[in-house]
Amino acid sequence: MPAPVETPYLRPAFLTAMLAAILSLAVSAGLVLVAQGSADPPLAAFVRAAVRTWLVSLGSGIDTGSVTFGLIPVGATLVCVALVALTASWVVAEPVDELPAFVATAAGAYGVIAGIASAASAADGVHTSVIRAAFGAFVVGGLGAAWGVIRRHGQGERLWFTASDDIRLATRAAIPGLLVVLAAAGAVVIVQFLRNMSRAGDIWAQLDPGRGGGIALALACVLAAPTLVLWTASALIGPGFMLGTNTSVDLTGSQLGNVPGFPLLAALPSPGEFPGWVFVLGLVPLLAGMVSGWRVELGSREGLLARVALGAASGGIAGFLLGILIGLSGGGIGPGRMADTGPPAFTPLLLAVPVMAVGGALGAVLKHYRGGRAPQPSDASSTGRPRLWKRHQSPGPDRLVDES
Repeated sequence: MPAPVETPYLRPAFLTAMLAAILSLAVSAGLVLVAQGSADPPLAAFVRAAVRTWLVSLGSGIDTGSVTFGLIPVGATLVCVALVALTASWVVAEPVDELPAFVATAAGAYGVIAGIASAASAADGVHTSVIRAAFGAFVVGGLGAAWGVIRRHGQGERLWFTASDDIRLATRAAIPGLLVVLAAAGAVVIVQFLRNMSRAGDIWAQLDPGRGGGIALALACVLAAPTLVLWTASALIGPGFMLGTNTSVDLTGSQLGNVPGFPLLAALPSPGEFPGWVFVLGLVPLLAGMVSGWRVELGSREGLLARVALGAASGGIAGFLLGILIGLSGGGIGPGRMADTGPPAFTPLLLAVPVMAVGGALGAVLKHYRGGRAPQPSDASSTGRPRLWKRHQSPGPDRLVDES
């Protein structure tokens, strides 16, 4: 009789998923409690609100019949990833031998929990998407579990999906380029918000959220900020974004109508054409691709063509990741014209990949020739050729020639 297959990763994986779901629900319940203030709803309604808040953070969306909210709150999603990572780093006290299996199992269990919670929380005509909840939780759970284990035990090399050194090098170099675009978009959002701080204050005063509602509104603004950063990144790439039907914001100008009363949206530009210098911001994706190409390390391979190929691949991967993130950041936030908000789904991806790939190739070329002009080691024996500066040295004891 064959010996049973040992699966020591199952227990920590299931424990990670369950504890992470409980922790996420506790955070959601706290947010709902703060938002409700002095109101005292029935326990069942409170629990459903907490569950739905967690599921919306995972990207499930929510449908109330007259209003459909399909936007993914990227900031809240990142919080869920961090909570799963925190749980995984606490649960997995010892390094896991089957790390990919552990991550997949934790992600699957987290997704199953979210799918069951989505089905169970449907009531009174309000429901979340079971499929979106389960899939979003699977992605969040997988990313969080991997991050938590790597953070504690440093086993990142075992999570690569490929053994190809070229793909690993290109993927590692793609991350700095992706961060450059996001950092530039974030800087634009911060500058715009600071310039329109008085407008944000007016919106806040009109809402008059009170103490508890003010805390919840401030948290909502912070969690929504990454979404606005991704929308701004879409504008830097070219297609821009919408905030309602027949509206647009891109590098040519802003064509916006009435904007929802949300303080963070005070960072949006006023309607009208932008100054001509704004087009310079369109170079950010190309420059970010050059950063990725510059960061490529060839390892044992040499030559310009190899470096250019890997540089273009790193820029293309950065553009692919950026396009995916931007494409996921859109969705409806209300009825009528507010059903169309955010960037288009695929256009940012189709533009970011070739632009950043070209930038990656240029960065690789610059790195190649910059490396060729870099000072060489002073030890002549390493190259077999004498150094120019040594030819003009006065003879020392080691350079004297016996003339006898």
